[in-house]
Amino acid sequence: MFTSGDLNISMKGYELTQTLGSAPLEGVTLGIRPEHVLFGDAAAGAPFSREVVVEVVEPMGADTLVWAMIGELSFRFRVEGQLQLRSGDKVTIGFDPSRGSMFDAEERRI
Repeated sequence: MFTSGDLNISMKGYELTQTLGSAPLEGVTLGIRPEHVLFGDAAAGAPFSREVVVEVVEPMGADTLVWAMIGELSFRFRVEGQLQLRSGDKVTIGFDPSRGSMFDAEERRI
């Protein structure tokens, strides 16, 4: 999927293209902010959606932070309001990759 210095990521028919220029292709990371992750019904129409397993739920007043797992990958997301979730619950999350940022192996934004 790498051509002419471009990085292409396909997710359910959605293609994100980011020009990398001279950046090496190894160690490239797609970063998604916790507030850009969609939850529940909102995730259904997202270009990328997946069922995840909840690890930790932390109420933060008006928001709730949730730590979850996709396979071996642990990440967190933020949802408005108070959620009645527990460790081990399975929920659907999603995101629009165009809201993400690309980083090289030294964690510099590409």
